[in-house]
Amino acid sequence: MKTSVIFLPECEHSNPEVESNPIHAVAVTIDSERNYALIKAKSREALYEFGRSLMEEALYGHGEAEFYPLVVDGTALVVNGVRLPEGVSTSPAPSLTFVV
Repeated sequence: MKTSVIFLPECEHSNPEVESNPIHAVAVTIDSERNYALIKAKSREALYEFGRSLMEEALYGHGEAEFYPLVVDGTALVVNGVRLPEGVSTSPAPSLTFVV
């Protein structure tokens, strides 16, 4: 199976299914003693959007991608293509930063 994804500068991408359905989420566990992060996607769509966000940052960004939980009225919202529900991170600060 072959799949192609096209990335265009200045093209806003949003996935209506991921935006509207809270099942599409990513959980992050950070172990500072062992120096690793486990990123677990609850669906393929969530993993795809997470990867897409990283790729867009690598191609057109400034070398840093930050993901954090944003909860409004008890509902986790999508930030940079990724939904991180409140409490999914075990690090002291519930955010995840990648420097590429």
